[in-house]
Amino acid sequence: MVKKTLIVGSGVAATALANDLLSKDAKASIHILEAGGRVKTKDFGLWEHFLITGQLPYDGYKDLQYPQNDLSGENMSVGGTDMPLAGARVMTYGGSTIHWGGWSFRLKQEDFLLFSHTKDGADWPFDYAKLEPYYCKAEHFIGVSGDSTDAPLPRSRPLPFPAFPLTLQDKPLADALDALNIGYGGVPIARHGVTDTTSKQAPCQTTGTCKYCPFGARFAATNVLDDMRAWNDFPNLRVETEVIAESIVMDARGRARGVMVRRGKDREIIEADCIVIAAGTIESAKLLLRSQSPSWPNGLGNEYDQVGRYLITHPYFVFKGDLKRNPLRLQKEMDFPTLCTRHFDSTSEQAKGKFLLVNPPDTGDPRILAMMKEGKTRAEIDAAIEGKQTLAVHGMVEVFGRYKNRLSIGPGLQNRIGLEQTIIDFTKDDGFEGRIAEIQAHVAPIFAAMGATLSGKPSVSWRADHAASTCRMGTDPTSSVLDSDLRVHGVENVYVCSNAAFPNLGAVNPTLTLTALAFKLGDHLLPSQRGSGDEYS
Repeated sequence: MVKKTLIVGSGVAATALANDLLSKDAKASIHILEAGGRVKTKDFGLWEHFLITGQLPYDGYKDLQYPQNDLSGENMSVGGTDMPLAGARVMTYGGSTIHWGGWSFRLKQEDFLLFSHTKDGADWPFDYAKLEPYYCKAEHFIGVSGDSTDAPLPRSRPLPFPAFPLTLQDKPLADALDALNIGYGGVPIARHGVTDTTSKQAPCQTTGTCKYCPFGARFAATNVLDDMRAWNDFPNLRVETEVIAESIVMDARGRARGVMVRRGKDREIIEADCIVIAAGTIESAKLLLRSQSPSWPNGLGNEYDQVGRYLITHPYFVFKGDLKRNPLRLQKEMDFPTLCTRHFDSTSEQAKGKFLLVNPPDTGDPRILAMMKEGKTRAEIDAAIEGKQTLAVHGMVEVFGRYKNRLSIGPGLQNRIGLEQTIIDFTKDDGFEGRIAEIQAHVAPIFAAMGATLSGKPSVSWRADHAASTCRMGTDPTSSVLDSDLRVHGVENVYVCSNAAFPNLGAVNPTLTLTALAFKLGDHLLPSQRGSGDEYS
């Protein structure tokens, strides 16, 4: 039995794993380290400040945009394609769940067999069926609302909450997809966090301000950690903030002793029987690279120069088109989407890169509030609302990991919270623009069916919101960093539980799959005496 588990990071993976281990043994010794500070959640004063100023209370824990010649310690992009970190993550207690959108898709069966199907990218070391019960457990833990029949995926349990209804804003796209015989459904979204068998977070009250929810309705690891600490049922749970994990200290080549940490200018080694790195794709890889020793001169797990390699994210594209008139008076209704289609997230598109299409929640005329402030009449505002309207379709496309695309550590510089600078070296594939043109050929008939004129090529963002694969799983240590249990090859007690472990991303958001991996790791570290997910029934 594991005596002490040290977890680096406090996001959804760390929280789900800690919760799982403590649900099996309330006296388990778990020590969580977070590099960032604490941001207050569910605070109406902070919410009102956000409404008035647009400033979020966690802005101070985001990456800054790097200057051209960066000596600030913030991050740099040096490859042929800019993959910015600014805005992509939040380095704080609760991790990036403090600002995520809550989209909670499962990967499809073929995503686990990418190389087998396409001879490109990499397979997962296990299949969908292996992860399926943990998907169920994850959906109940983060409280997913959705339609269990939407995607043709085998599932052993329904989603815990019903789907949000489609909105009037969804009607043009839904009608167009119907006309083209393209299937669609609701967006599964985490809006009811469940932290044990009896307590629930507040349900969504559709304020339209999901970037800072005054009720704590959208799942956030912050709220779960607060609950776990408040219950007083876990005497050996400790969570520390503003602590930098500098390196993993080894006893021998195959076993770690603990983690060297920095609190301000003070350093110490925190010893542990088991070390789980749950610090996200970027920092998890950097911690391994910093963990150099005589047995691992290039960094822990990096004997074959795999750590930090195969970096990917989801290119996020936005198509726009104009309607001459807006008789339905389409306006923004909520701050999260309710309609998507996974029609192109399919085996037929897999070799070229599967993609997801989503109806964004921001259709509407941003001039209305300004016109009200200017004292425009009701007739003038009505005319503007019913006049020309811009429609948009958003989406993400899968790209494949390449050995040349990597991250590394900057030359001794630190960012504003004390983490070492990240250097991103990423260049998109030569055929990417052609793939976007193919996607546009699929999207153009949809806009035509909506009665809208497509406004040229889409905008594309490579921001690292879904960065992944820098410590990918695999069966061969020469081409991967982790085994199927998320354990570093050749080391008995160090694990990486983050998007870094993904061999590929598919076309959908990674958070639900990461949460499922955390529960799978929990059963590996401390096998459950109950069926997977039963404690969240």
